[in-house]
Amino acid sequence: MNFLHTGTRRMALLTLAVSFFVAGCSGRYVITTTNGSKIITTRKPKLVDSKYVFKDGYGKTNEIPAMRVRVIEPYSKEAAGVPTRSPDLK
Repeated sequence: MNFLHTGTRRMALLTLAVSFFVAGCSGRYVITTTNGSKIITTRKPKLVDSKYVFKDGYGKTNEIPAMRVRVIEPYSKEAAGVPTRSPDLK
C-alpha cells in the first residue's frame, strides 16, 4: 500500500514538473511596431508609464514607447515573420 502511495506521489510531481516546463516555453511574444519591425521578447511586455517594458533574448531589459506599438501577440512563426516553406505542388 505504501508503494502505491509513493508511485502516486512521483506521478503527481512529474505531472507538476511537466506543466511548469510547458508553461515556461510559451512565454515568447512578438511586438509589431508602427513601421512594421518585429521584436521577439522572452516574456509578455508590461505597460509602464506609457512605455512597454520587456526582456529580449539576451535577458536585457528594453523599453519601447506605447505609441510605436501596433500589436503584441504570442509568438508564432507567422507572427514573427519567419518565412515558411510552401509544399511543392506537382
